[in-house]
Formats: sequence, structure tokens, C-alpha cells
Amino acid sequence: MGIRLLLLLFILTLSDLSAQTVSDSLNLQASHIRQIIITGNKRTKEAIVRRELTFTEGDTLPSYVLEEASARSRQNLINTGLFNFAEITFFRGQGLETVVHIDLTERWYLWPSPIFEISDRNFNEWLVRKDFSRTNYGLVVRQENLSGNDDILQAQGIFGYTNRFGLAYSRPFINKRMDLGLTVGFAYSKQAETSYNTTGNKLDFIRLDDTPARTERTAFVRLVRRKGLYQYFTTTADYRRTDVNDTVIRLNPTYLWRDETRQQYFGLTWSYRFDNRDYQPYALAGRVFEIEVNKTGIGLFKNEPNLLMISAGLRVYGQFAKRWYAAAAIKGRLTQQESSPFTNRKALGYGGDYIRGYDLYVINGQNFVLLRSAVRYNLLRRRVYQLPYLNSNKFKKIPITIHITGFFDAGKVEDPLAGARNPLSNSWQYGTGISLDLISYYDVVMRVEAAVNRQGERGLFLRFGAPF
Repeated sequence: MGIRLLLLLFILTLSDLSAQTVSDSLNLQASHIRQIIITGNKRTKEAIVRRELTFTEGDTLPSYVLEEASARSRQNLINTGLFNFAEITFFRGQGLETVVHIDLTERWYLWPSPIFEISDRNFNEWLVRKDFSRTNYGLVVRQENLSGNDDILQAQGIFGYTNRFGLAYSRPFINKRMDLGLTVGFAYSKQAETSYNTTGNKLDFIRLDDTPARTERTAFVRLVRRKGLYQYFTTTADYRRTDVNDTVIRLNPTYLWRDETRQQYFGLTWSYRFDNRDYQPYALAGRVFEIEVNKTGIGLFKNEPNLLMISAGLRVYGQFAKRWYAAAAIKGRLTQQESSPFTNRKALGYGGDYIRGYDLYVINGQNFVLLRSAVRYNLLRRRVYQLPYLNSNKFKKIPITIHITGFFDAGKVEDPLAGARNPLSNSWQYGTGISLDLISYYDVVMRVEAAVNRQGERGLFLRFGAPF
């Protein structure tokens, strides 16, 4: 870092440069980018940083274009998850000559994290039971930016409600063109308790004390081609084997496939994503378009499922007044075959696909559509607080932003198989309410939601991560 700063000072002396911030760049007629100097990347390779820039050395840009390119490049760098802070400054010399200085504050990359987690779908469902036997504990060791190429190595050993062991490695670029990435991984898990059906849109569980109720083995290989800065083409090949106790099959003969206690298959998934959000963990501007085609079962194993699913979604974010923002999203899924196994009929209530206000329910089925909308007010603009007595820039500076959000979600799931005993299926459901959203560093997003659903049920819910 010292050598780079000395080089910067040397260039300033030779060219009689005068420092200008991004806001001052409006006074420039045009800028010829003579050099880009990067500091603060103690581990991260320069090529990874330059890959995220919307300008390069040799470009001649009008001042307003350079300012916009700088802002977008800073957002791209933050979205890599490699840096807590990224600052871009311009230094103008004689004529059009300009030097760009990018100063980075890297994150802490090694996370040997003790795990104590709930096993339910979300914290609110666990809070109803308050059953500490439904928790997991163990250790996840995650080495981010392992070689300085934004690659990740993660190993986990989890015990408790679910015993789970896994290893995965991901590298975003494996070729010289830096447009092809690779992820490989495998995992093994077993559970004494598993859900085997739904009644009243609540999961039914069975627990076996002497033998696992469900055991699962998975492995996958994923290739991601990145075109430009915002387009991703992904191809995944995966293998999954699920074994359940015969008691599960007696309770639900369609749990797997044709009264079988074992389901194994190879699957293929292709997806495309366009993503130019300003800040991926909690976007205020930009859009995301996604489409995915998933083939479960390719005919290599006996009695394997033969399913084709197509899903697509669009999310749009923007500002419409000072400190006011709006967001809207639509997502849908179509399944080729109606008589799919229970384990392959998950729809709303899992992962990121849910209607706010229905945290305690699941709505299973083959096809679904989900609509979301939000209006946000920036209650506390981004502030950076300095923690005393800490010397590490990786933790000393804490950015905090707070929004108040009003929201409305609606969705419908088609379930011709089990809709009779699950009244939320085959009809439109909706939830509305207000939330307080806190955003901090290391992509922490925490939300407290007050919501009411179509049935008039009210609740206060705690969630982590952005809703969409």
C-alpha cells in the first residue's frame, strides 16, 4: 500500500495534479483516464477489482459520465461482498489527463463460526413451539477470498436436530477472460424428525427415536458464465438421494414416489439472471430479471421423479421523492406434472418465497404466482460510527441505515392433490403491514414486521435479510 501511495504522489508532482472529489468532477469538461491506482486490497487481486469497474485506463469520458461510472463502479465493488468500504477519487492534471484512485477497506474473510440455529423454516415458527430440541449446533468454517480471487471454501459440521456435514468450493473466475466460474460441493444429513405432510397449511411432523426418519446425500457441479457486469448464465448438474423410514411412507404414500422409501435422481438446471441492483442485500435502485428451467430426473434410476419446472421473476426498485423509495416484484412457477411427490411440491413459505403475514403457514402446490410491493422511507440516512479502542478497519467502522417500509403481498398456489385439506391453497392470499428495517455492515439486514393477513390474523415477526 505504501509503494502505491508513493507512486500516486510522484504522479501528482510530475503532472501538477490537483485533487478533486467526485462532486468536484462536475466542473470538468472531459477526462482522459491516464491511470487507475488501487490501494487497500491487501488480499484481493487487482484483476478482481478492475473486473467490477465500468471504466478503464485509456477512456475519455465527459464529466457527468465519469461521475455516474464512478458511482456504479463503487456499487459493483460493494456488491462483491469483499469490501466494507470503497472510495473513488479523481486527480486532474494538465489538459484532460486524470488519475483515478480507488481506496478499499477489505472485510474480515475467515469465519470459524460456532453455530446455534433453529431448524424450523423461520424464527417465528420456532418461537411458537419454543422447543430447544429443534435447534442445531456445530461449527462452520468459511474462508472467503481464499486466494484473493473472490473464491470461497466452506466446511460445516452440524449436530442436534439435524446432523449435517458438507464441503463446498466456489471460484467466480476460472479462465483468463474472467467470465466463467465454478462451484462444487457435497453434503450429508440425517434427521430424527421430518415433515411428512401438511394439514391446514401447517407441516405435520413425525419423530423416530431409534432410527433416522430421513437421510439425504447431495452433490453438485455448477458453472456460471458472467457476460459483462450484470448478466449471469448458470448451468447446474446435481445428484440427490433421499432415504426415509417406512413409517413416513405409511403416513404419506406420495411422500417420495410410488410408495418407495428411496428417491434418487440426477437433475439439470439452467438459469439466466440480469441484476444491476445498487446494493444487493437491500436494493433501492435497479432491477432483477430471472428465469430458471429445472429438470428433476433424467431417467437413470428406477422410479425417479420426472418433473419439469419453469420459474421466472422480475424485481424493480427506484426512488420517487426525496428519501422515498418503491419496490415491486412478481414471480411465478409452472410444473409440467401434477402428480409430483410431496417433497417436490414446496411452493410458498420456504426460503425467500413467502407472503408476509403468513410466517406460520406453508402453501404447497405445483404452480404459484407471488406479487410483492413496498414503499420505503429513509428514516436514518447512512451513518458510519467509529468504535473506540479498535484498530482494525475491518470492524472499527459500522455503517447503519434505517428504513420504515409499508408493504402489500399477494399470492396464489394451485394444488389439485392436497388442496382440500389446506384451505389457503387454490385461492388468492394477501398480507399487508409495516416494518422497521435496519441495515448494517457485513450485509446484515434485520426487520421487525407488523403484519395482518387475509384471515385477519395479526402478528409481530422478526426476519433477517431483505424481503425481495
